[in-house]
Amino acid sequence: MLARMPGDDAFRERVRQANDIVVVVGERVALRTSGPGRYKGLCPFHEEKTPSFSVSEERQAYYCFGCRASGDVFAFAMKTEGLDFPGALAALARRAGIPMPERDSKKASRTEALRDASEHARRFFRRQLRGAEGRKALDYLRERGLTDRTIDECGLGFAPDAWNRLGETLGKQGIPASALVELGLCREGKGGKRYDFFRNRLIVPIHDAQGRVAAFAGRSLDGSEPKYVNSPENPIYHKRSVLYGLDRARPAIRSERSAVLFEGYFDCLSAWQAGIPGAVAVCGTALSPEHARLLAPSCREVVVAFDSDSAGRKAAEAAISVLLAAGLSARVASFEEGGDPDDAIREQGGAAFRERLAAAPGFLEFLLDEALRAPGGAAAGSEARREAARRVAEVIAGSADALARDDWTREAAGRLGFSPDAFAAEVERARRRPARVSGTAGPVPAGGPAGRPAGQSGGRPAGPPGDADPTGPPTPVERDLILWAESRPGDIARLLRETGPEDLEGLATTPLLLAMKEAAAAGRDDWEGLVGRSAAEPGPVQRQVNEILMASVRLDEDGQRPEDCFSALRLRRLRRDQERLRAAVREGAGGGAGGEDTLRAILEVTREIEEVRARMARGA
Repeated sequence: MLARMPGDDAFRERVRQANDIVVVVGERVALRTSGPGRYKGLCPFHEEKTPSFSVSEERQAYYCFGCRASGDVFAFAMKTEGLDFPGALAALARRAGIPMPERDSKKASRTEALRDASEHARRFFRRQLRGAEGRKALDYLRERGLTDRTIDECGLGFAPDAWNRLGETLGKQGIPASALVELGLCREGKGGKRYDFFRNRLIVPIHDAQGRVAAFAGRSLDGSEPKYVNSPENPIYHKRSVLYGLDRARPAIRSERSAVLFEGYFDCLSAWQAGIPGAVAVCGTALSPEHARLLAPSCREVVVAFDSDSAGRKAAEAAISVLLAAGLSARVASFEEGGDPDDAIREQGGAAFRERLAAAPGFLEFLLDEALRAPGGAAAGSEARREAARRVAEVIAGSADALARDDWTREAAGRLGFSPDAFAAEVERARRRPARVSGTAGPVPAGGPAGRPAGQSGGRPAGPPGDADPTGPPTPVERDLILWAESRPGDIARLLRETGPEDLEGLATTPLLLAMKEAAAAGRDDWEGLVGRSAAEPGPVQRQVNEILMASVRLDEDGQRPEDCFSALRLRRLRRDQERLRAAVREGAGGGAGGEDTLRAILEVTREIEEVRARMARGA
């Protein structure tokens, strides 16, 4: 008999019930009681001084009124640990002492087979390092100042200079050749003969955020190029979403609320050995938004410690843009011209390097220094100075923090010799430009984490009367309708059946309301389950539903009626139709006989609006 999948409803519900969200959140957030079954604390997902993070014991959900992060215990584990859902499910199952059932999915089995092959390869490389052939690699590591303890703790290894040693050895251990080829550990040549991809190279294993071996980096030991080769992307490794060392560094990052970002593996290894446990590195690629999202739940700031050559400085500038867009603050450590962090640690020692990191200036000082050191950068009125200003403005524009942008704008304008107004206008132009693809400067989606349109404070975007922002906060009528669904499910089912779907369009919670209407048409009024799932599971309305359920606003059941919600929705839709028709007349689209039809339609809509208003006034 096949076992149930660990992601099925029964197993998931068992794990959910075994992990009280108040307890799980309380392990990371200092919570205090704010009412019966309600708790408050400082949000772990954004910087704040006044608690706006709320946890409901009854609903087993959290919601932040500041950044609008929301979800259930699984969402909290995913966001704080950088896990996908299966990873969060497994982590919470382990926490509760619940064994994971066996999987019967072919895809899951294939993934596990690849992970097993990667782990066998890691062990193989590690054994080779301590063998006779690995002596030169071991000597090289020691020459670079790494101790045997660091070498062992970080699992460093060696790929022998042999054509197919890895493939043959793992084949005898039962690892299929197809898995090694899929992982990029072996390649197929002419005639179907296989050969090892890594040969005569020092091996650095790369783990994912859960500590599982995902890939390998191989460094040349004989001067051959390229100096580094990395595992290709495969089903268990995507370099844009893996940070080297994050599994090891996360506890320190969470404790210090700060991370140190390097470009190279050896920078990271030396940093750990030098007493900098919160060090991570990119894996042969630029810092991506996915990388930043891995760091964001655990820290507030990132110290960028890249090489000080031209390429390193450009990479640091790009990384700053990505970090700001993710809501993180950034500082930049500098080194002697052409130097790198690994050299600085070895030459000056760990204590001096830690002091250098502590004294690293904010990102803006780095950007301005870069702008002014460029040829002609300091020359008043020069095109180079204007171009430098545009570059700095583009990076500043990527931040969602309006107050910080204002501070940075004033400082940058003064340093570069422009008026604050002129520089602010350039920042706004940069914010209006479409964001550049992954990882370089460009504005974040309008409004940043809160999802609010630029220039508004919790309001609605421009548009026809009654339009709601589908990514913004729910309107009062949506709030009341969903609250009525819990207290008067039968009435809401009847009213939904009588309401046209067009009255439910264009709202922040439209997907949920249409699903409720569909359920009502089928004779169901199990709103608690439908609303609860919308609040708990990632989806288009999770944040908005949690905002409604976690707010302190409650219905006035004596002075309000469910019918009022649907009258308000109909009135909203009629006003939108009225404005659309009036716009057609203004633009001349309704001339001639068609114009008369449009005017009659306006009169009819206006009559309906008055009827709805009259019914609402009578309480009918």
